[in-house]
Amino acid sequence: MNLQRLRYFTAVAEELHFGRAAQRLHMSQPPLSQQIRLLERELDAPLFDRSTRRVTLTEAGRFLYPQALRLLAAADGVERLMSQRREGHTGTLRVGFVDSAAYEVMPRVLAEYRRRRPRVEFELHTLSSDEQVKALRAGRIDLGIGRAAADGVEATLVMHERLLLAAGGAHRLAQQPLAALRDLAGEPIIGFDRGASPSLHAVLAGMFSAQGVAYDPMIEATEYTTILGFVAAGEGVAIVPAGVQTFRPPGLHYVPISDAAASVPLLLLTRSGEPLPLVTQALDVVTELYTPQSPP
Repeated sequence: MNLQRLRYFTAVAEELHFGRAAQRLHMSQPPLSQQIRLLERELDAPLFDRSTRRVTLTEAGRFLYPQALRLLAAADGVERLMSQRREGHTGTLRVGFVDSAAYEVMPRVLAEYRRRRPRVEFELHTLSSDEQVKALRAGRIDLGIGRAAADGVEATLVMHERLLLAAGGAHRLAQQPLAALRDLAGEPIIGFDRGASPSLHAVLAGMFSAQGVAYDPMIEATEYTTILGFVAAGEGVAIVPAGVQTFRPPGLHYVPISDAAASVPLLLLTRSGEPLPLVTQALDVVTELYTPQSPP
């Protein structure tokens, strides 16, 4: 038994006339009669009483009719859902993002995406840039918001994010209008875990080295809330992306850094040649919100 024969059956059951049913189905009457006979053979039950004057449903036909309608409605629903998924109206978008993007970029992007596609669901993972690249290659996420790319991953620049100095209220630089990287020589630094994100550590180490200062954090963590908590407690200072400054525990101050090179890229990461409409729509959202450009 197949769905098409059920469609033929419901048409005849509603018209109670093979000729009118065939006309409604845009086919000739003999093939329709043949398909109904095949359905009756498959079900081992007559579905219609036929005479030269009228066609009526048998008891088996009356039983089958509402069941056929239910099955056909369910099948049509599946087709609609699959069509909506292909067009990006439904589905699950798996997103990896660096911890610092959770404060401003991710809420803004997700709010706009949900406004446009309210039936799309999200699976969110806080991952370092290096972990995102691995997850994209392995197919564990569909989209990344990170700070470094690699082979097999396409990167679109969202923004160059300025770096800030985070310092406790009692620190000598906390109330200064500006700070320079060279001002941090000898300061205890609290940084992002170099094991989780070696690419970010390398960028910061190179930035400090260019100013003749060593970058070797004495405390490392994988979340900026932890890093900033230590800073607020007076355990050291931290260099953080500007997006985290919405997090302001008591006693914490953010100071702009004067060095021209004190910024890090924020990238939208996708698999090369990614065909998923859900991902394409995310690219459109980010493009409109941040006017990204291809990185140099």
